[in-house]
Amino acid sequence: MIGEHFVNKCLSTDTGMEPWPYQEIEDSFPEDFFAKFNESCHHLLDFDGFRTGDKKNTSYDGPVPFHVYPKDFDKFNINLYNEVEDIAKTILPKAKDLCMKINPRHRWFSKLGVNAHISITPPLPYKFHIHQETGDKIWSAVTYVTPEKNVGTKMYTREKAESFVKEAKWKPNSTFIFCGENGKTWHSYESDQASNRITFNLFIMKPNKYTFYHG
Repeated sequence: MIGEHFVNKCLSTDTGMEPWPYQEIEDSFPEDFFAKFNESCHHLLDFDGFRTGDKKNTSYDGPVPFHVYPKDFDKFNINLYNEVEDIAKTILPKAKDLCMKINPRHRWFSKLGVNAHISITPPLPYKFHIHQETGDKIWSAVTYVTPEKNVGTKMYTREKAESFVKEAKWKPNSTFIFCGENGKTWHSYESDQASNRITFNLFIMKPNKYTFYHG
């Protein structure tokens, strides 16, 4: 199963420690499934339905990322609902193991769910500011989908550009994973291409209105 493949890759991949605990998963999903995923998302490279303005930066009035949730996959001609559901159903029971693999100090809540969506990031010169992971997320995973080349996830020690340490490199079918920790897991992402930047995002977190799978 696709979800089982993904979980096994996560649990068998070493954890990097600088500047804070994280994983970079190679070949995150079976080759045939990822080919289907890539093909299903390829048309999103030309998506232009972004809203504008950033609530956290009132001086910014440009396009901001657009998320396609599983309930809306059909509207966007994305035939991946069953596979994404399988992934969500597989990772949630393994939440403790997945978190402990990365950081024993991980957050935890008595009730957990999975947020799953395809994220469409605007093209160059878009940059998402250096930020923390919101406090309701205990485990965050972003799989790089398309295009072939772009910027991955940048890691910092502080909310300052000069504190940059390293980048989890963009590579299709690789996944960057970490457990958010207050005051520590500063990160950002951006695009350096003329087309959109497509990722598949998974969060194990406290349930909210966007939760895809509750268990």
